Formats: sequence, structure tokens, C-alpha cells
Amino acid sequence: MKLTRQETAELVKAIKGKVLITTHKNPDGDAVGSSLGWFHYLKKLGKEVKLIYKDPVPHFLNFLPGTEKVETREKIEEEFDWVIITDVSDPKRTGFEGIPAKKSLVIDHHITAEPFTDYYIVEPEISSTCELSYHIMKLIEPELIDTFVALPIYTGILTDTGSFNYSNTNSQTHKVAAELLEKGIDPYFVYSNLFERNRLNKFKLLELVLKTLDFAVKNKVAHITLFKEFLEEAQALPEEAEGFINYPRSIEGVEVAVFFKEFEEGTWKVSLRSKGKVNVAKVAKAFGGGGHKMAAGFEWKGELFHLKQLLFENLETELKGN
Repeated sequence: MKLTRQETAELVKAIKGKVLITTHKNPDGDAVGSSLGWFHYLKKLGKEVKLIYKDPVPHFLNFLPGTEKVETREKIEEEFDWVIITDVSDPKRTGFEGIPAKKSLVIDHHITAEPFTDYYIVEPEISSTCELSYHIMKLIEPELIDTFVALPIYTGILTDTGSFNYSNTNSQTHKVAAELLEKGIDPYFVYSNLFERNRLNKFKLLELVLKTLDFAVKNKVAHITLFKEFLEEAQALPEEAEGFINYPRSIEGVEVAVFFKEFEEGTWKVSLRSKGKVNVAKVAKAFGGGGHKMAAGFEWKGELFHLKQLLFENLETELKGN
């Protein structure tokens, strides 16, 4: 059942029993920020809450309060009365085959979202799941939004808007950020933890990945590749590749950047970034993925050569139509 913000607020306030909060596998800033924000907020509402992810919190986000409460599991066997899934619409994209909960709620902002849960709220026009969560929280009990809630919410908005630079940023986003700063958040504390704690291994990995830079579709598509052995050679963590796609995207004349990541042999995670001419959410959806018009992704099993052939043909068709 699709809900409005007010209906979602009323539903959350009325939730009883054991509540599980989870998000998508390989969680990013918006995923961690929204789920942590709700964890702290629901605790203040007196709810019994647990946080379980498929994958660990990335290193660059471990400064957020409550990350030590996140449990990582291959499978969820414990029974819950409710599951709240943030920043992803399909429960399978959490990485869990099944989530044993009597009722389910999705809070998301992806344009390709097609929730398979009991209740959902999806607002594709908003900057992030964190921003949407903040608006819902204000409708419940705004005085409960303290620093512990505001810090992860602010961080998720910051990361999902590219430090307020992406096209999903508007005046409302800045107003929300301003209100969150009034809760006692230090912007430099967030920035320094996110961007000034890089390990040397990240730059060794970047060197290897940038050597794969190549072009397709008359140089309108720039792509880079992270092979599994690169992680071993650089002794780097998968999350340390965060932001690498911005390098090919920044090249003059390039309309779409693609990042192929092999984290398991023969399994590829593909990230797409557009400068506006191509709706990469549409492209990703054709491959079983999703996202936003200018930022999307999908997973693929098979040969990289075949994947590139299919993807570049699809992107060429989209570019010809614009």
C-alpha cells in the first residue's frame, strides 16, 4: 500500500513489537544514514529496534553514532513484527533471501522503485532517503530529532547529493541541511571523517583502476574497471572504490560514465553516471537494476566482454535519441 508522509508518520508511531531496520547490501551514505537515523529515532519513541545489514558499514562511515550496533549476517532467522527497509524497494536487494517479519515498510527515493512490501513511501523527486526520513520524523515528534538522529541524516544527504552538487539538490535540500545543522552538527567534522581519512591503499587501487580507462560510443561513454585482483594487489577494501566513477564522468565531452566492479569472480556490479542527456535509470532497469536519472546501477553475472557489448549498444541507442 502506497502511503503519504502523514500516513507513514502515523504508521511508524503506531508500530508495536520487535522492529528490524535494514538497507541494501554494500550500503552507501544514504543507506547507512537513513537506517541509523531511524534506529536512533525509534529508540527515542520507545520502540524495540535492531539493525541488521548483509554487509559491514564502510570505513568512511564508521564515525556515525550507532554503527557499533549494526549486526552483519548472511541470513536473518530471528522473527520480527516489523521490518523497515530504507533506500531500497526490493527486499531481495538487501542481500537476504527472506526477512522473517509479519509486516514490512519501505522508505525510498529511487525512481525505479517497485516495492514488494505491505506499505511503502517512495518520492523520486527528493534528494535522498535521508531527507524523506527527516520530513516524516518531523511529522511524528520533531523534538526527538537530536544530534544522534541528525548526524547520520545530514551525512546521508551530503553523500547522496555529492556534497550538495548533484542535480537532486534544491532549495528545500539546503533548508533541511540548515535545520539539521541547528541540531549541533559540525560540517567540518562530517567532511573530515568522510573525505580526509583515506588509507594509502585507496590511492594504490585508484592507480590500478585509472589505467583501465577507455572510451566507447564515439567517446561519449567513458568507462573504468576494477578487477578482483586489484583489491588484492592494493590490499584495499571494496568500499575504497567509492567515488572513482567521478573521474571518467569529469572528462569533457563524456555524457555517461561507467564503472565495472568485479567483487566476485564473474559477477559484476555496474555503476552508471550521466550528465543529463541519458536517463541511466532506464538503462539500468533494462539490466535488472535501477536508480535515478543521472545515477543508477545493476549487477550482472557473465563475461565482461559480453556485458560491455550489450551495455554500450543500449547507451548508443539512448544517446541517438537525445
